[in-house]
Amino acid sequence: MRSSPQTKTLAVLVRGAEGAPPFSDELFCRRLSLESHHFDLNIIVLPISSDRDDPLPQKGYIYRNGLWKTAPIHGVQMLMDRCLLPLPKKWRQQLQKLTISSSVHVRPYWSASLPGKWKVHRVLSREPQLRKLLIPTVLLQPGAPWEKWLERWPKGLFFKPVSGTHGKETFRLTHENAKSSWTMEGRDKNNERFYRTFYTRHTLSAWLESQIADRQWIMQPYLDLSHDRHPFDIRALVQKNGHGQWTLTGCMVREGAEGSLTSNLHGGGKAHPARPYLLNRYGDIRTDILLESISRAAALIPPLLESQFGRLAELGLDFGVDSKGRLWLLEVNSKPGRSSFAEAGDRQMQTLTYTKPLAYARYLLQQHVLSDVVRPMKMPNTSSTAGLKPIPIHGG
Repeated sequence: MRSSPQTKTLAVLVRGAEGAPPFSDELFCRRLSLESHHFDLNIIVLPISSDRDDPLPQKGYIYRNGLWKTAPIHGVQMLMDRCLLPLPKKWRQQLQKLTISSSVHVRPYWSASLPGKWKVHRVLSREPQLRKLLIPTVLLQPGAPWEKWLERWPKGLFFKPVSGTHGKETFRLTHENAKSSWTMEGRDKNNERFYRTFYTRHTLSAWLESQIADRQWIMQPYLDLSHDRHPFDIRALVQKNGHGQWTLTGCMVREGAEGSLTSNLHGGGKAHPARPYLLNRYGDIRTDILLESISRAAALIPPLLESQFGRLAELGLDFGVDSKGRLWLLEVNSKPGRSSFAEAGDRQMQTLTYTKPLAYARYLLQQHVLSDVVRPMKMPNTSSTAGLKPIPIHGG
């Protein structure tokens, strides 16, 4: 590994996988590695097993001369956790010892992780300017009154796990008044589409009870967020730059397959630059309103979440637009993917999605602020939208 008095080492934690190299997120790790020398950083990748009884890896992977090679783990100053599931406490303790500063008061993580969707929703709902963007959401409990909810929202109910990703295990419940049956459609844990019909209330209730037996779920009214039967959402990527300031890197539209419930690219969706896509459907005035609303939300959400969950480095904000042109905030992700920016073909914006994390890592190392404590931050004026400067949207 290259080294100099100024060079620091950033360890990237990713999920282990079969193949060569034996880890997921290979493109992300490769791009970080290729850009890292501009920021006096070395990148070493640590594959984390999905089996929590396995030990931490004894060696990592570095990218040199077009190949991934094993390398000893030493001299790590910072950890970037890209694992989608929370790390067990024993692993976090071992990772702490890998870093040069072994002080228990220093948490050398590039970013904190957000908790599940329900806790994030509750925090965001405290902000008056964000409430109008939030979909009515309830935590699914045993004996949930799904029949009353279905009467209130006859277009259907949408269920998703609190800690789910990539659109997996999301499903919609519908009921036609003329029929004595209910239809459940969605994606299973392998992201394969499924359909299921229930002919009695009891069997449907029993199925819902089985889903929440070992994990938490939230329920929302189903919203028609589609265009020509193709579901779509808008991914806004918000990242800190080399000065520790939040910036909106850009927006992309993710469009799902015809008839699909979700627009996630892992489910077969496609990516498009946001502005041309929205212009085609809504025209100039409505498109400008939508993008400015996204920009204003992007200025509010990061400091609000940091005040509750610790220092964050980047967020993926997912928005939907219903048939009436109303904007909804669908989800916030502290470990967002970048595939939509790659597929949409904007190379400059795609490069920023990789270089900003490195610039922010270097900023943290230079400022010696490796803790989960967020410095006091001036919050936007929430009494009105006057004076709230939107984050500019670049390249979209």
